[in-house]
Amino acid sequence: MARKKKDERKVIKLVRKSNQLVEARYKFDIWETRVFTKMLTMIDKNDKDFKNYRIYMTDLIKELGLEKSKSSYEMLKQSGHKLMRKIIKVVVNTEEDGLMELTTPIVVGMKNPLDASSQEAKFIDISFHPDMKPMLLSLKSQFTTYDARNILKLPSTYSIRIYELLKQYEKIGTRKFDLEELKQIIGVVEEMDENGKKTLKDSYPLFGNFKQRVLLKAKKDLKKYTDISFEFEPFKRGRKVAGLKFFIYPNNPERKAKGPTIKSSKIDTIANEQDTFLELYAKVSQWIGKEAFQKLFSEYPEAQVRRAITYTLNRLKKGDVIQNVAGHIVAMTKEKNLVDTIEIKKDAIKLKKAKQAENNERKLKLENQKKDLLEKWQKNTDAIIQAIFLEIPDKKAEILEFLQSNKISRYKPELSLEENFQNPFVRVAFRNRVKDEFANRFEALDTRYNKEIKELQEQIDFL
Repeated sequence: MARKKKDERKVIKLVRKSNQLVEARYKFDIWETRVFTKMLTMIDKNDKDFKNYRIYMTDLIKELGLEKSKSSYEMLKQSGHKLMRKIIKVVVNTEEDGLMELTTPIVVGMKNPLDASSQEAKFIDISFHPDMKPMLLSLKSQFTTYDARNILKLPSTYSIRIYELLKQYEKIGTRKFDLEELKQIIGVVEEMDENGKKTLKDSYPLFGNFKQRVLLKAKKDLKKYTDISFEFEPFKRGRKVAGLKFFIYPNNPERKAKGPTIKSSKIDTIANEQDTFLELYAKVSQWIGKEAFQKLFSEYPEAQVRRAITYTLNRLKKGDVIQNVAGHIVAMTKEKNLVDTIEIKKDAIKLKKAKQAENNERKLKLENQKKDLLEKWQKNTDAIIQAIFLEIPDKKAEILEFLQSNKISRYKPELSLEENFQNPFVRVAFRNRVKDEFANRFEALDTRYNKEIKELQEQIDFL
């Protein structure tokens, strides 16, 4: 049975992601991104579980404005298979254990017809891995919503990730990143595993190249294809660029998304859906009628309407006299670059507190990791020492005799061996004496743990 045809380019397709998923570390190619985004648009906000999502090649061609070609369906199938092998890392907050790093596959399986000779048979069935549920289903707070049409024509995966990260902070208007953190989130810096040894690969180690190939390209792409645009400025520590501050703006707010005119009676399908409209209208219902507000909400982006309402209410709270509150809200909504200093200060304080809390949790986690490493280092060192004593039975007595004659070791002959070893100075002196005599036995172990602990300490000091 043939499917009912419709112009997919004229259908609003909302993507809803948890903020943790927006900021997760992963890298897709452009076709993987298209399949992943298409799957996201097929999730209903009331879904309690994932379904099998059927993606038709004809739909993607229409949505993306692609040329029909023999290779397109193969690219679709290959992307599904590649997504099955992709692993995503994301920090999640659990009730039982607090902050946890979740490492999970993205999808669990894919089916496609063996006979795909007709256009109707060119599809794949694919579903998300169950571990993705907290990031995509039943989202009540801390999530980001946008119309998928904003990203489907973006030519670069870096531009897509930057769009999502900035869209997340559109209401605030600015966002600041540590340079290395941004590179890792969008996939410029990737974790490589070569024969069990993990290393980081930076595709653009020079900031000039990163600026030209990633930042300026994303700036051009977002301006051309999406509902937001941005400017950015780097900040330095010493002579080196350490981070970036982004300034986020609505992109041509008067411009409508390509598609049919949507009447105010259907406002619940636009932007952040009916619950957002009702939330905002409840704040201004004493001054402005519902139909008038529906018209305003349909003509301007939700973020712009929200800023105007917040700005007006803040003025009233301060005691400013506004003769026509409804007219003031409308006028402020039309202001493209409305600045509310009160909200900026509030948001800055909230962000600072949230960032500090996040840093404290991260620092505690790193310090515990460092403690565990030190304990493992000590345990492995002691194991090597015991092996040496088994090979050379007289060596332990020789070392103890040396400690007794060395005042720095603080060894006390009148105490038993166990009592002496309760003193950390004695234990350290004992280990160091063995390591001095058999340095080659400990070289590989010390090199490994020294490096890992140094890296952890650098992260702790950065926080």
